[in-house]
Amino acid sequence: MNARNDDASGNASNGKVRYSGDRELTGLAEPDDARASHRNRKSPTIKSVANAFEVLDYLEECGAEAGVVEIAQVLGVHKSTASRLLATMESRGYVDRNAQTGKYSLGIRLVALSRAKLDQIDLRGHARHFLEELVSRTGETAHLAILDNGAIVYVDKVDTPQTLMMRSQIGYRIAAHCTALGKAILAELPDAILESVLDKQSFYRFTPNTITDPVALKEHLNRVRETGFALDDEEHEEGIRCVAAPVKDVSGRTIAAISVSGPAMRISRQRAEEMGRVVQGAARRLSESLGYVRPDRAT
Repeated sequence: MNARNDDASGNASNGKVRYSGDRELTGLAEPDDARASHRNRKSPTIKSVANAFEVLDYLEECGAEAGVVEIAQVLGVHKSTASRLLATMESRGYVDRNAQTGKYSLGIRLVALSRAKLDQIDLRGHARHFLEELVSRTGETAHLAILDNGAIVYVDKVDTPQTLMMRSQIGYRIAAHCTALGKAILAELPDAILESVLDKQSFYRFTPNTITDPVALKEHLNRVRETGFALDDEEHEEGIRCVAAPVKDVSGRTIAAISVSGPAMRISRQRAEEMGRVVQGAARRLSESLGYVRPDRAT
């Protein structure tokens, strides 16, 4: 059972992330004229750096190799300029060149940077014990995820020891509106931020159970807030159920969510409710380990 890696607009993308949709979901995307202004800056140093980032973003978006001419067209520069830029990026490991096709793809250096960034997130260190505990208690796969640019991103996981499992990868981006992890976080967002996220969602229907109406989702999030945990009842992938609860920091801000997921044949709706309370307890204790103090315990 493979977890989809969705683009941030909620569309399945065969394991690839659509960069442009990602930016739109944030509610903070630059207007077209602002981006054009960035591209037209006269400083060659700034423009070169911006072009390098644009190359990385495009290679992520297209999900395949791209040639020099194609990249030059994307950047709006001459082929020779794009060629020199790509050669520099290749020398640093940020892109790889296929010797047979002459085309470029994302480089292995990005993997090292991604891993370094994940290791810097102290949240992972705090959460690991609780994920392992959830797997031990439920026998299912546990995830830690954050909300990033309107999408849910897995930042850590502990697999179930069972053969039949939900297969997912750290770094995968999945839709927020139809996943337990997403709904657990969305339910805790301030109204203004929630509105900005939902206004940009496509509400793509992944399964017959997917909630595709914003009003219905808001009502659902109210129930999530009341129960303290969210349920993905085969809403993102048929045959998979998941329960998740929010994680808060010392300021009381929701910064992540943890979940347990597995095949619906093992996780009935009744068992999902029982597991939800287990996940809720683990999320509460993880939050307390990060300095969060529940209002009813505040002095």
